Amino acid sequence: MSLKNEQEKARSIFAGLLLRQAFLEAGYGIKEWQQIQIETGLHGKPYIKGYDAFQYSLSHSGQWVVCAVDTEPIGADIQEMKSWKLQLAKRFYHADEYDRLLAIEENDSDRRSREFYSIWTAKESVVKWSGRGIGAGISRYVTAQDYSHVYDVDKRQIIDIRLYNELEGYMTCVCSKAGNFPEKLSIMNL
Repeated sequence: MSLKNEQEKARSIFAGLLLRQAFLEAGYGIKEWQQIQIETGLHGKPYIKGYDAFQYSLSHSGQWVVCAVDTEPIGADIQEMKSWKLQLAKRFYHADEYDRLLAIEENDSDRRSREFYSIWTAKESVVKWSGRGIGAGISRYVTAQDYSHVYDVDKRQIIDIRLYNELEGYMTCVCSKAGNFPEKLSIMNL
């Protein structure tokens, strides 16, 4: 088995462990956990059958895994900040967001990358929150310049988000209609 497959397997196992920990910390018991059934909604969003008040979202990238939970629908995304192409932003971002990127000087690549990934993780967290996935289109979601929310152009709806850039080389975003976000990420190491 390749190293990449081994790393993917380890991230999947750790995601499951994080979900289990969150479930237990939410006040459910180990016997309940042993009997849960994970199902998928209409558009493929996973949920735990019979536990409507326990909503979760998982994401992983590079060496990190994120698990976000709430009593309301939630979406989370983490991205390792790697090199990217401006054409990707032109294709997937709203014109206002694309213009924000272009307004940053080309030689300030660190700032441009942070902006690119701030927008990307915000959009990804919203499509995970909605359950529709990236295939439903992310250009319909427009991030506020201060990253306090995302506006759904089609539904004319504001969705609260919170960006976290505590992990060097990564950007994380959590999206929730409830808008109840922790100040900092809780970080657990193996």
